[in-house]
Amino acid sequence: MWVSVAVAVVGLIGAGVSAYGSYAAGENAEEAADYNAKMQERAAADALQRGSVDAAQIKERTRKLIATQIANSGASGFDTSTGTPLDLSVEAKGYGELDALTTINNAQRVGAGGKAQAELDRFQGRAASSAGTIGAAGTLISGASNAYYGYKKGMLAKTD
Repeated sequence: MWVSVAVAVVGLIGAGVSAYGSYAAGENAEEAADYNAKMQERAAADALQRGSVDAAQIKERTRKLIATQIANSGASGFDTSTGTPLDLSVEAKGYGELDALTTINNAQRVGAGGKAQAELDRFQGRAASSAGTIGAAGTLISGASNAYYGYKKGMLAKTD
């Protein structure tokens, strides 16, 4: 009888250890996914910040280009408020603004992608945690069932 009890207890302990391993693996996976999500969010914020800085630099370069064009046209004796010099200034300003807006738009796309990836990481982490918990429960139930079956089998063998 004691051997049957001992076998059942050892089976239950093994199931408990295995269940804890499943649970801990799920929790660790969730923590790793949360960390990855935070890194994605930081990268997204950084992309937006860099986009704003780059756009400001483009606007400043455009402003300097237009100032140089006006100065050169004026030094050459052209009236910078009409005709080709004015057209060039307006065109340069338009292209500069387009470049700045494109830079901001690209940064926003990268940021949105990072935020979406962060949400996916968090979802996967929650799923891994749930899977670990369900796996642990299944292991405990299976271990208890096997321990009971082993105990009963040992007890029946003693009565024969």
